[in-house]
Amino acid sequence: MEALLALTPKHINKIKHGLLAIMALLLMSFYYPSWAQVVIEKLTEDVLVFDQGENRGLLIMGNKGVAVIDPLNQQVAIELKGFIAENYKQSITHVVYTHSHWDRIRGGAVFKKQGAKFIANKECRLFLSGNQNPDVVEPDVYFDKTYVIELGNQTIELSYFGPSHGECLIVVQIQPANLLFIADLLNTKGPGFPNDPTLPYLRPATLISVLSGMEKLAEANDINSFIGGQSSANILGSIETISKQREFWQLVKSTAEEAEKNGNVDLNNFIAMDKIDLEPFQKFQNYNQEDLSNILRRYTSFLNMGR
Repeated sequence: MEALLALTPKHINKIKHGLLAIMALLLMSFYYPSWAQVVIEKLTEDVLVFDQGENRGLLIMGNKGVAVIDPLNQQVAIELKGFIAENYKQSITHVVYTHSHWDRIRGGAVFKKQGAKFIANKECRLFLSGNQNPDVVEPDVYFDKTYVIELGNQTIELSYFGPSHGECLIVVQIQPANLLFIADLLNTKGPGFPNDPTLPYLRPATLISVLSGMEKLAEANDINSFIGGQSSANILGSIETISKQREFWQLVKSTAEEAEKNGNVDLNNFIAMDKIDLEPFQKFQNYNQEDLSNILRRYTSFLNMGR
């Protein structure tokens, strides 16, 4: 007790600063998942998945090159470089960005130093060059609709079907594993409501046609499974999820159009929820009426104002 009473204002300030520093570290560990452990595991002999925190990326191991699909961040990239050098005696030859969001594409500079070629869809250019992040390597190649990477015994085909999750999300086809990698747009658990019902990234005008394009790609190549980009879900999901998710967005679109036609949309683009049939939506994962109201509002805003 006497020791406590003997504390001077200077001592108290030091204690305060110490406590603030500890709190700052705790907050940083919460907001910066790059401190989380990197997990690497084999999906097939030549296709490896890695994840850290919320996101998942891929390593495609060919006998004439190695490709990283979404490096995630610097810590992950450094660990991948060491893992490949130690276990495969190779270096990265290609880095693919599935889209322009920084939570998936930071940290690739360690691969650039090895001479890796960076690739993204051309619609990413505006976001990557116009809003530069020093931790994001500018792509060497911006492709239009398709791009093929040959790694000897492995082939990667990149396909772009239009704006969906942002402006430039692509689908990655891996052969001979006969798999698709679809980051962020789909959940391997099955079709459902989006994580953010305000839909800041989704593009109503083209979303349904993009999913249709993915369906046709899978059907043409007899692909039955896709790899998801979220580490909170299973690695593999049924390819039927694509068509079921398209049906979800078609239901949203038709419901918004009908509400508009019947005069059930107010000046703020909210739909009178007591005027619509909720039952068809209830079969989808994460159903929530409040979320549905916001999702429908996004579509009525698009119908009324083109945005």
